[in-house]
Amino acid sequence: MTQQATGAPPASMVRLSGIAKIFQSKDGTPVAALDGIDLDIPHGGITAIVGPSGAGKSSLLRAVNMLERPDAGRVVVDGTDLTMLDEPALRRVRQSIGMIFQHFNLLANRTVAGNVALSLELAGWNRDRIGPRVAELLALVGLTEKAGQYPAALSGGQKQRVGIARALAPSPRLLLCDEATSALDPETTRQILALIRRINRELGLTVLLITHEMGVVREVADQVVVLEAGRIIEQGPVATVFAHPRHPTTRRFLLGETGTALPPALATRLSSAPVQDGAVLIRLHAVGGLAASPLLSDLGRMGIGVRLVAGRVQSLGDQPFAGLVAALTGPAGGINDAIHQLRAQGAEIEVLGHVATDAVTAV
Repeated sequence: MTQQATGAPPASMVRLSGIAKIFQSKDGTPVAALDGIDLDIPHGGITAIVGPSGAGKSSLLRAVNMLERPDAGRVVVDGTDLTMLDEPALRRVRQSIGMIFQHFNLLANRTVAGNVALSLELAGWNRDRIGPRVAELLALVGLTEKAGQYPAALSGGQKQRVGIARALAPSPRLLLCDEATSALDPETTRQILALIRRINRELGLTVLLITHEMGVVREVADQVVVLEAGRIIEQGPVATVFAHPRHPTTRRFLLGETGTALPPALATRLSSAPVQDGAVLIRLHAVGGLAASPLLSDLGRMGIGVRLVAGRVQSLGDQPFAGLVAALTGPAGGINDAIHQLRAQGAEIEVLGHVATDAVTAV
């Protein structure tokens, strides 16, 4: 791809400005799949786009390589404005943009090596160069021994590894991942995400992936962008968004991943008003050293009773992340002081409401 006229690298690998895309529903009503998207994707990192079904994730990803040309706005990739290019120029630029798909999209009548070689053949590579490049890529994704097999003989994870090798064949600087792990089992998903992270680090490749699973975001991404109804509702470093979610949609997405959804039996007994001799329920998020510290047990020294209701401590990249629901008992003033102290230490605290202590002990 071309660089800016000054010779300096562009500020972002991908810059989207005012991107809009309108589709017609079955009854002819216009629907905004993308509604004024402004987004910068930094060089060399992994950025995840997450959101509910119909949020516009796939449309956004396909706008980046102009497989779906937006109705308005600019798409600048590595300093090149793709919205200004004709189709022949776009085809040349797409050689610098790799893409992997949810359902692999392998050719059944080609071997593993043949599938990886296809993009190089279409790009006009000399046959003498294709063989060594294919061998290099199959070694990278751990499939050297599968080179002569056909896709039907492969597991889902192996098929996705072939897809990754194929996407990397022309040495792209940007890799787009379209729900790349949603068709895989949890263990294979972890392996594929680890491979994507390794490729990102070893090759300096910028990765943009879409997913509906916050677990994928937690496992592999540096930055996260939350979409809803074609608009960005929240974005930032993964640790920041997990620890301090601001939008209700983001909070809902995090409930399952952090294990902080209230048990139904407890949620139905929750009250907005204080309960006689009851408890205050809080939801807590913390990251880094704070997550690894004895946050809740420290409250006992303040005369506050603490009962853990739900949640877990897990890894968020290379640091611990805690998502917990706890019931606090004691004087109202003391509970307020305890919540203030937790927030002062950097914890995100959401007061969920009040509940009778017998409801807590029954969980």
